[in-house]
Amino acid sequence: MPSPVISHIIGTIAVLQAVVVMLAVFSFVSFVFNMRTQNLMLGEVAESAAREVVELISVYTLGGNSTSYMFLSLPDTLGGQPYMLTIGESSQNVLNITARLQIYSQVRVVVTPNFGRNPVHAVRGTRIIGALKISDSLYMPLPPGFKPVVVAFRDGDSILVGFSSVRVPP
Repeated sequence: MPSPVISHIIGTIAVLQAVVVMLAVFSFVSFVFNMRTQNLMLGEVAESAAREVVELISVYTLGGNSTSYMFLSLPDTLGGQPYMLTIGESSQNVLNITARLQIYSQVRVVVTPNFGRNPVHAVRGTRIIGALKISDSLYMPLPPGFKPVVVAFRDGDSILVGFSSVRVPP
């Protein structure tokens, strides 16, 4: 008959293994749900930015100044992680808004309402107009005291759209 000490050691090891397996399963399941949630939040951010781009272009083409901007209502981080918004184009008057985390990327296609006027294009690279540094990408979170904006301006016969940030008073 084996010693009771050996039986207890074997039992303790078996219980510890079961606990480790349960912790691993719990960690994996919580990771999967966290990633799904972040992907959903990323899609909402891309959708919100796309709606605000359409709204700005609608207002701008109906009589905006040479440069117009609109504040974006975006969260600083997604689940505590920084993210990036980019604007690009598929064709004339069709823009892509892409929101990216380290793992996920969500794209929203925007058909811009230009009301038969000048074509709408995304800014390529960086342009400086007045005090605004307009870019095709926006990294969030911004430094304290700054708010994200979407900017529309004329370049010849075209309307260009990009992202920037402006300092707001405290």
